Amino acid sequence: MKARTLSIGLIVASIGTAVWIQWQRSKRPVQSDNIVAQWDDLGGESWLLPNLKRVPVTHPDRPHSFHEVHAWRKGEYHQLNRVRSYELSTNSDRLRGPEVGPKVPGVTRIIALGDSVTHGWGVADKDTYPQQLASRLTSMGHRVEVLNAGVPSNTDVAMQRWCTGKAPAFEPDIILWTRRVHQHGPNPHGTYNQGVKACKKGTGAQIIVVLPPVSTFDVRGSANWSTEYDRVRTDLSGTASAIIEMTPLFRKAQKGRGVALETRGMKLAVIDQRTGVPIIEVPPLHRDLPHEIYALFETNPNIREPLFFDDGHPDEEGFALFADVLATPTAALISR
Repeated sequence: MKARTLSIGLIVASIGTAVWIQWQRSKRPVQSDNIVAQWDDLGGESWLLPNLKRVPVTHPDRPHSFHEVHAWRKGEYHQLNRVRSYELSTNSDRLRGPEVGPKVPGVTRIIALGDSVTHGWGVADKDTYPQQLASRLTSMGHRVEVLNAGVPSNTDVAMQRWCTGKAPAFEPDIILWTRRVHQHGPNPHGTYNQGVKACKKGTGAQIIVVLPPVSTFDVRGSANWSTEYDRVRTDLSGTASAIIEMTPLFRKAQKGRGVALETRGMKLAVIDQRTGVPIIEVPPLHRDLPHEIYALFETNPNIREPLFFDDGHPDEEGFALFADVLATPTAALISR
């Protein structure tokens, strides 16, 4: 009898352990490498997986180092308490959002093409800038459809191949090429320009080049965004119908709110923008932010940079500003 009781107990314990393990696995966040994959149609470049249904995706919700995020995703780093989650659904065309039907006469079809900013990393579908832009344009009296072709960590090569190989079937009237020039490779501006020009030629659509905002906590981007904008404007003024730089507009809207990163003398300072008083001042590092700044955000959830949820992605309010800025130039093209 005791042996039977012990056996039953072991079985129950085993089942309980298996259920607990499965529950723990179900709690693990889904990362970007689980929602994208190499696509033969793009020559092996990565794109969103098709037919995802409300997949939960989680990401750190503050400025962070590459090492932190990489270790956190592998389950080797457990000190990231500030995280942000959203649900992702894709259609059979590997775009975020519902299925795309035939183009309707009289409706302007707009494609927002870009990386994680266009994708809406960290926010619900309704809060992405393509969806908010569609709402703005509709309220202005325009009949529009905005497709979200944003893919986390997208590259110029993948965007060009998608734009020339896949986008023509959607018959777009306007394409919003939304990406900064990533400073990698021997000729980053040349690769960027080639992609925009090929996209325009391959689709016949009007092109608006959109340079997403640079967070104050992106030290390298803050030093380069103005020069980058001037170069893009020079290179693509004859190709793009408009070139929009978001950074100064975001920084103007951030004034007097939350915190910002400034260089003061030989140190980096996190500034309370309401008072102008530094919360912390530390010597800079060559690449990442100093650990003290990451720790400041991690230990105090009230410390935030307005309009961003980390050092690279706008939050819901940031995407609302994004849509507000793009509504006027996009509406001008529709009317033209």
